[in-house]
Amino acid sequence: SDFTSLENVYMARLSIDDNKKKAVLDAKSIIKKVGLDKRLSHLPSELSGGESQRIAISRALINSPDIILADEPTGNLDTETSASVFDTVVNLAKETGLSAIVATHNLDLASRLDRIIYLNKGVIS
Repeated sequence: SDFTSLENVYMARLSIDDNKKKAVLDAKSIIKKVGLDKRLSHLPSELSGGESQRIAISRALINSPDIILADEPTGNLDTETSASVFDTVVNLAKETGLSAIVATHNLDLASRLDRIIYLNKGVIS
């Protein structure tokens, strides 16, 4: 909570190496992709719920993972913001070739995915 949006994202990149200059450049690039390049210096308390989620997505993607697991990534957001954040995850996954596994109770959002697996009373279908 003490770090800016930019710091929260680039610090995750430093886990790969200690090249801070590259980490900052990579963080700015990914934050721009989620539409928050004007919020780089804002603290988490200064961001909306949807903005915070998009910064979390940026932090998850900065190290170019092959797979991202998202458990109810829009669970605490209003309908419009949920759709926007969900679209961000789906679009970034398609753009980067990333596989996204998303757990959600929101069937409207799930219907936008390539494949849906249902879990009902412990049975997968």
